[in-house]
Amino acid sequence: MLQNVRLITFDIVGTILRFREPPVAKYVEIASEHGIKTDFTLLQKSFYRNWKLMDEKHPHFGSTTKISSMNWWITLVQETFKDVLQEKYNEKEIRLLANKLYGYYHSPKPYIVLEDSIKALNQLKSDHKYIEIGAISNFDNRLHDVVPSLGLKQYFDFIVTSEDAKSSKPEAAIFDYAAARCTKSGQLLASEILHVGDDMDKDYFGARNVGWHGLLVDRHGGG
Repeated sequence: MLQNVRLITFDIVGTILRFREPPVAKYVEIASEHGIKTDFTLLQKSFYRNWKLMDEKHPHFGSTTKISSMNWWITLVQETFKDVLQEKYNEKEIRLLANKLYGYYHSPKPYIVLEDSIKALNQLKSDHKYIEIGAISNFDNRLHDVVPSLGLKQYFDFIVTSEDAKSSKPEAAIFDYAAARCTKSGQLLASEILHVGDDMDKDYFGARNVGWHGLLVDRHGGG
């Protein structure tokens, strides 16, 4: 499969690493530390609803509407709690909580590196030194700090986030942006690039729709 491949890109969250626990569970935990009682199910529904609204209003973590990704996340957390707490909502208190959550997900603490991904990356680096390796992630620019903090920097020649590309998978623009970041291999044909990820639509079909090879990692037991 790698015979004519000169660039391999990997999805990050879900493919190379995963969250230790669902983010909303951490929201509930940190809220509890601040004396705020919330229901996981209600908060999760509010999170997804407000995520969709934020993504529609400020796509790709605000990169196209010129708000910072930090403000994007602070606003999302505030609106998520506001919907659930209603009259008990305290803006100052929730803003402090939101800043704490933002910092937490900027650290290595929330993530677990998946062993099989490290094995695959080591094998690529050892057996296919001519292949450039990149990352394409629907994440904000904290990822540029998270990856080194997890000891993964040496595996990647470049990292592209949604915030960098002002685009998110499965859109063609983020794949094109990543291909342009490949500097060691020069001009590449689409047929010389392979993208690896765990999401059928965003990763596999996103790659295939721009003419790249796609490899789906089954992390969800779908066969």
